[in-house]
Amino acid sequence: MSVRSRSVLPGPTLLQTATEVLVADPAASLSDVARAAGIGRTTLHKLYPTRHALLVALARDALDLLEQTYRAAGLDAPGAEAPAVLRRLVTAVIPLGPRLEFLLRERSLDAEPELTARVEALDAPVRDVVRRAQAAGVLRADLPDEWVVASMNALVYAAWELITVGRLAPVTAPEMVMGTLLGGVEN
Repeated sequence: MSVRSRSVLPGPTLLQTATEVLVADPAASLSDVARAAGIGRTTLHKLYPTRHALLVALARDALDLLEQTYRAAGLDAPGAEAPAVLRRLVTAVIPLGPRLEFLLRERSLDAEPELTARVEALDAPVRDVVRRAQAAGVLRADLPDEWVVASMNALVYAAWELITVGRLAPVTAPEMVMGTLLGGVEN
């Protein structure tokens, strides 16, 4: 029986909770995760026999969600539509902050080639949008596409961190990210 087919636990709820626990306290034990999820430690161990198995499951779940979000943003749009496409992507990704933070922070996952390849592949369609926008004259062509994408990712992460500590309203975060990305901070 697969983990997802078990009716006792809805997978995403457990994985979301585990992500939040481990982002808040990277040293949290599996007992801490089980307690936060409202299940027994034995049940958690049946699903994920080791801490590493849980970490890999969390990463796969986060990547599945991010890949779905990227696909839904319409990244295959023409370059002239890049600002709207990037805005949709940013708006959809900011609420996924805990998932992003987990992926960026959990160094033990760097040894998992499948996960590393999936993380690297996430930015490829975004770089393609940027290149099409540069070719259409919508975005600056003198900046490397990787720089634009890395800047966007950093701004999304910064927005989520500020939201987490109560210094930025979630509703204004996408426009803050896009305004900074597209307009910079110079007057």
